[in-house]
Amino acid sequence: MIKALIFDFAGVIGTEGYSLWAKEQKAKGIESKSNYFHDISDDMDRGSISTQTFSQEVAKVVGIASSDVWKEISQKIKINNELLDLIVNLKKKYKTGLLTNYSDVWMKELISKYELDKYFDSVVISSLHKVIKPDKKIYQISLNMLKIKSEEALFFDDRPRNIEGGEIIGLKSFLFTTNQKLKKDLRSCGITV
Repeated sequence: MIKALIFDFAGVIGTEGYSLWAKEQKAKGIESKSNYFHDISDDMDRGSISTQTFSQEVAKVVGIASSDVWKEISQKIKINNELLDLIVNLKKKYKTGLLTNYSDVWMKELISKYELDKYFDSVVISSLHKVIKPDKKIYQISLNMLKIKSEEALFFDDRPRNIEGGEIIGLKSFLFTTNQKLKKDLRSCGITV
């Protein structure tokens, strides 16, 4: 029996602000053959480097002030209000969780700005736990916070590798592409939307 629904933030609850911003930088020719933007983002999301260090390093590469990095990224984030409205209804019957690879400093700002805490019974931010999806440890942290077993939850993420990570621990996982698909996925599991 499904007791909880777990959602990613970037690409599901909100747009991929960093990815959109990084694509613009790549288009300017800043990143050629390396995976600089991906790798340094993973380091921050894992808590290996601070948000401040990330901003300083990226600012040097891009040629902007470090204080402008988050400003530019956050301007790209648009909240999926239709999904949040659905979560309000789902929360009447199910526990809800947010599980995200993100800087805790920036995610806490977004949670406050958009009042996201009212939508979720638990929030797991990767940098606080020093582990990122698709590592099975982070899914288990989310399940433990919700006090449920993997077979009692559904997980939604926009990245195939993170879906695979959830499935490895027995978490029924769905690739998020649109709100309509998410509703269809919920219905396929017997959840009324």
